[in-house]
Amino acid sequence: MVTWRALGCEGVIGNALVDMYSKNGDMESALNVAHLDSMVWNVISCSSLIDGYIEKEQTNEALMIFVEARRHEIEPNEFTFSSLIKGCSGQAMLEQGAQLHAQIIKTSFAFDSFVLTALVDMYGKCGLLSSSVQMFEKIKNPDVFAWNSIIGVLAQHGQGKEALQMFKQMVLKEIKPDNITFFNLLRACSHSGLVDEGLEYFDSMLKIYGIEPRQEHYSHVIDLLGRAGKLKEAEEFIHKMPFEPSAFAWCSLLGACKTHRATELGEIAAKKLMELEPENSGSHVLMSNIYASVGQWEDVKATRKLMRDAGVKKIPGFSWVDIDKKTHVFGVEDWSHPEKEEIDKKLEDLLIRIREEGYVPLLELVTSNVEDSVKERMLHYHSERIAIAFALTKSPASKPIIVKKNLRVCVDCHSAIKFISKVEGREIIVRDNARFHHFANGFCSCGDYW
Repeated sequence: MVTWRALGCEGVIGNALVDMYSKNGDMESALNVAHLDSMVWNVISCSSLIDGYIEKEQTNEALMIFVEARRHEIEPNEFTFSSLIKGCSGQAMLEQGAQLHAQIIKTSFAFDSFVLTALVDMYGKCGLLSSSVQMFEKIKNPDVFAWNSIIGVLAQHGQGKEALQMFKQMVLKEIKPDNITFFNLLRACSHSGLVDEGLEYFDSMLKIYGIEPRQEHYSHVIDLLGRAGKLKEAEEFIHKMPFEPSAFAWCSLLGACKTHRATELGEIAAKKLMELEPENSGSHVLMSNIYASVGQWEDVKATRKLMRDAGVKKIPGFSWVDIDKKTHVFGVEDWSHPEKEEIDKKLEDLLIRIREEGYVPLLELVTSNVEDSVKERMLHYHSERIAIAFALTKSPASKPIIVKKNLRVCVDCHSAIKFISKVEGREIIVRDNARFHHFANGFCSCGDYW
């Protein structure tokens, strides 16, 4: 039998095999081929391996391949760097991303548009908006991908007007927008309350730019209207859609119903969402919160019983913060951390000081029918506050505190963090499951609209 190694072209065939296995997610086979012969251990195979791990959201493994490649004195290319930066973006690994950027500066790719676009996205998703903008400004001739990246970053950070201004510059540069451009524009308008502008951009997609709106564009219009309290318009829009509304569309409407305490419409949205995603606890939790906000405690109990009977479990909220190259994760009333006493002491100190500044806990947000003192304790020990208290005791005052959270930050925590930023004189950045909040001097970048 003649093997591919015996053909004398093991480098070419080996690279192809590594790429094939990596793209199919079979990283074990890809690694075996890469290690089979030194001729296959090159920048092409390493980039394929890195990209394969990144697609599987295994960024640490991708970084290990990068380190091993450097030991073999393999010089990375722009695709190697962009894949790694993409991985750091997805996992919000700021420290690793910044280290890669430092290495890029020493190479000929420091001004490569492909790499810079990846850096725009990485810094944006890691919370450093100003660094993201700086990277974009270094791109000599940004293409549609670069423009989409910066508009998306501005949208995620709640800078709606700035995102729209970027779009205007993009059009003036005669760069043709695509469906992703409008996805980001609509999201920017939604998170900034720019209802009229958002509707105008939605209408312009087909009329001016010849882009057929997709389901996600319609869903963001529903989100746009719902957040602004235009629930009737949102309901009418959802029924006029040319296809069946997605789970995101109904979830957006349900979230708006929670914010504006619209019980009847909320029940309709929750029912639709449960039909589409019966195992998703979000519909039950949001509906329970709506009932609690209007004091319908029997309906709260019924909803929770429905969850138990259906075996649906609420997704627990948790927050995490990176300190000294280590990620510290906290849950609600989570006292498993080895430095819990120091954290508790800091939390109590913060509560006293923010009360003096005018903080009043929003007890009506607690969906349990318990005593007020218990409600206050439950709010005080939300995961993001525990993470912030820990970071305040461990990080230097010159650095912003960056906390990530898997759920939407609650209104009471949002209020408390504004006061914490004021009494501590610190910039606190919180990334929840939808956007970034930048707290400083008692204010938030969202303007209390999110």
